[in-house]
Amino acid sequence: DELGLTDENNDVLSDAERESLDRDGYLNLGPLLNEDQLQRMRDRYDAAIVEEGASAADKKGIGRVIDTVVKPMNRDGLLDIIFTHPRLLAVVRHVLGLHLKYIGSNYHCAMPGYGHQGIHADFVWGVKGEPQVVNAVWLIDEFTQENGATRVVPGSHRLGIHPSGDLVTGAPRDLNAPVEGEVKVTGSAGSCFVYNAHLWHSGTQNCTNKLRRAQHAFFGRSTRPSSTDVPAVIDKHVFERLGRVARAILDIA
Repeated sequence: DELGLTDENNDVLSDAERESLDRDGYLNLGPLLNEDQLQRMRDRYDAAIVEEGASAADKKGIGRVIDTVVKPMNRDGLLDIIFTHPRLLAVVRHVLGLHLKYIGSNYHCAMPGYGHQGIHADFVWGVKGEPQVVNAVWLIDEFTQENGATRVVPGSHRLGIHPSGDLVTGAPRDLNAPVEGEVKVTGSAGSCFVYNAHLWHSGTQNCTNKLRRAQHAFFGRSTRPSSTDVPAVIDKHVFERLGRVARAILDIA
């Protein structure tokens, strides 16, 4: 109950938040991490980038670490909140229903001058029908209008149209161009925003001289394949430390 999973009508989310999520396709949950947690996470991610190499950053201007919450870097549980926070799980449960699971996590660091993406949806099998995937973005640094904040098109999750447009009877969309009605999701460091993966969205260019760091966590319906083979990659010490509910969310119970 405390994770917002058992009862769909729990009080972890307000009615207004549920209505906003249904209407717009995303919800900014506000600050959920304190400054101590944030600084420890930044140090942890920076160390992981050094250990794993900077090839991704060299090629695309994006520092990236995959499978963060199940790696040795999470042996002390610092990153558990990324996939177990009650407010986050209440959103996931509202969109996907009770039968859900974690399907992947990664850390993104948009370096100065980089971060722009073409508009897209995260569910590659199509954007019609019931939502199958939810993505959460944890703001490890503040997201501003200038530093590469995610752009979203509110309500686009309800269109049933892929961002690329109708490739059969219509001209394809310029995925790098602005989209009418798009907004940038800004917020203070420690905030978390969550969105239906049918929502049109993308990263934007970091036009500052500082890093823009974020931790992503993906969830899907329990029948969907995971992007991470958790049983194969989870660190032994992380597995042994986790409780029953966390293991169930990771689909390793």
